[in-house]
Amino acid sequence: MKSKFKIATLLFFATSFTLGACSDWTDIEGIDIKQPNIQEQNPELYTKYLENLCEYKKNQEHKLVYAWFDNSEKVPYNRGQHMSDLPDSIDIVILTHPKELVPFEREEIKILKDKGTKVAYAVSYDDIKAKYDEEQITASQIQMKENSENTFDDFLREEVKKQLAYSEAFDGVIIKFNGKNPKYMTDEDRVSYEATQEVFFNTISEWEKENKNKFLSFQGKPQNIIKKEQLNRFLHIIIEFYQVTNVNKFSLTIQDCLEPGVPTDRFIMAVSTPSLDSSDTTTGYLGKELATIEMAYWITSISSEYNKSGIAIDNVQNDYYQTNGTYRNVKEVINIMNPAPIK
Repeated sequence: MKSKFKIATLLFFATSFTLGACSDWTDIEGIDIKQPNIQEQNPELYTKYLENLCEYKKNQEHKLVYAWFDNSEKVPYNRGQHMSDLPDSIDIVILTHPKELVPFEREEIKILKDKGTKVAYAVSYDDIKAKYDEEQITASQIQMKENSENTFDDFLREEVKKQLAYSEAFDGVIIKFNGKNPKYMTDEDRVSYEATQEVFFNTISEWEKENKNKFLSFQGKPQNIIKKEQLNRFLHIIIEFYQVTNVNKFSLTIQDCLEPGVPTDRFIMAVSTPSLDSSDTTTGYLGKELATIEMAYWITSISSEYNKSGIAIDNVQNDYYQTNGTYRNVKEVINIMNPAPIK
């Protein structure tokens, strides 16, 4: 399947270059020039390419690629702000701003879906908790007693419902939960914490019953979930490696998650691209090496304890701005994890 997809890709781009070379450049004119793309020039070849691409993504044997895309710019001024320019082999794109999608975003989501790419967004327990705490402080400062007495569980239920309502345009939702480690809680605190988790997951379950055609994946710390059976519903479990500074600590990060009841057949490893801020020399790096590349090689190594199902790349749009080719490192990650078979 990988070989078939590679061959179709080569034919696709070879035809694109050949047809592009036939343009008549003798009469130079800078007005209303529209270069036809391969979809317009050879629709049959493009249709075949899309068929092979979708079949490739349905193949469960390949390593998956999740990617977070910052869609905060609603009036884009360069191609790096267009999700449609992402590498075709990415399996799942997670938008950071799912609320109030503008028309061009909905059009580009359709383009991604035609390529077999699923589009999702995240609902974060920890972000909701931080928002609640901030509102409580504000209410207390201005002595709004009625608002300050709202319980977190009530707030959590309503906020999760509100955010899950954004899902109409999406294929799935990433449920983020880091929370706290219940091992270090008193019995009273643990009972309260478990009740809050029940509110969180029960609200998600209610949504899930009405949206059976959409997927759910988990991101965060599965070891902090009290009832581990909740994790069985998720397509993948995304483990964050953002704070890891050494390849040798990759395995230790996973070991922290390997508690009884945590599914071990669906781990996705999350790392970040480097920051666009030149003064930030640590984000996205392991020493001097790119975290994405090092993680891709580590994922290809076999473990008897758990399955490395793929990679998740945070701030994927940063990799667009490469001097030697757009999304060069992301494409290398994909090729490392899913190399074409040698014949």
